Order: sequence, then C-alpha cells, then structure tokens
Amino acid sequence: MVYPVENPNLFFQDDHVIVQFKFDEAAIRFQLQNVSETNISIEWNKAAISINGRYTPIRHSSNLYGDTISSENISLPPLAYIRDIAIPRENVYFNGIRWIEEDLFPTTDRNDPEIREFIQKSVGHRVGLVLPVVVGSESIKYEFDFQIESVKRIPWREYIPFKRVPPPPNPRQGVIALDNVTTAIIAVGVLGFSAYILSVKKSPPSE
Repeated sequence: MVYPVENPNLFFQDDHVIVQFKFDEAAIRFQLQNVSETNISIEWNKAAISINGRYTPIRHSSNLYGDTISSENISLPPLAYIRDIAIPRENVYFNGIRWIEEDLFPTTDRNDPEIREFIQKSVGHRVGLVLPVVVGSESIKYEFDFQIESVKRIPWREYIPFKRVPPPPNPRQGVIALDNVTTAIIAVGVLGFSAYILSVKKSPPSE
C-alpha cells in the first residue's frame, strides 16, 4: 500500500476505522472495523476501484452475482467489523453458461508472448479503492492506493487459482475444465504478497 500511508502489511488506522487488506487474483479483500464511538456504514453504491487510473463501480459480497449492483448499507456499531471484497463491476458476468470472474491484472500468459511481455512489465501498475464511509452524520471518502512491486513466473502445475466462497451459481452443475495453459505468471508484488501466500495461503484478513 502506497497511499494514504506506505504500509507493506496493507494496514490502515485512524480515529474511525481499522482496515486490513489482502488481494487475490480478481478482488481486493478486506476487514474493516469500527473504532469510533458512533455507528458507521459503507456507502457501497459510491465505492469504486481504479486500475491504472481508470475508475469503475464495484461488486461486493452481497451483489457479486446478478444483474443489479445496488446494495444496502450495513450499520456497524462501535467495535463491530465486516469482512468483504471489492471487484470491478464489469469483471463479473454471466456468459450464458457460467459466471466468469476476470482477474484484476492478467495472471496467465496462455503461451502468448505478447501477454507474457505485458505481465512482466506490470511492475509499477496501480490498483485503487475508493471506500466512502458514513461516520455518524459525516461522510468520509477513504482512498487507498496499491502498487505492484514485482512479478514472478511460476510453472502452471504449481498455480492454484483462488476459489471464491461462496462459489458462483452454476445452472448446469457441470465440471468446467481448466484452460490448457502450460505456464502462469503471478503478480506477487501487489501489496507485498509473496508467491507462496498468493498461490497457497488464501485465508481472509485476520482481526
């Protein structure tokens, strides 16, 4: 995390909230706790993600799958917390057969030299999250900025895609085969993640 403070542990705290972030291939995962003396709520309909400066509305856990992205705000009393995710709205869609969840940045080269080169040059690219929070009667727009610091190439056989919980609804209940890709390139530097944590340890943010 490079803004509003530089923190390799992806941790932010002020007089109102404590926030801890983690990334998977497609989403920003976070835990937000209310440390103020009044109720707070996230204004989901005003939240946004930016990829290299391009902003888009988000989906989160309550509207991840479906045609609508409207969402009700949940009031958190003092010391209460919420665990949630943020994904660009256009990155989750139904293709007529199954739900598709696209990565924030390309993570597999599919043996395409151009994709491979793009991934290898993604160091320095940025992801931002705008998270408006109502504290009592005051609205505070929190803006967080993260930067990819390194990229590591790994064999496809070692790549373990993140599994969303709950999984997307599947009307056909069939088994969708993995793409026949021989290599994967993982942007491990986002938020200071290591290759091991990104590909194996998929636990959500801890308290």
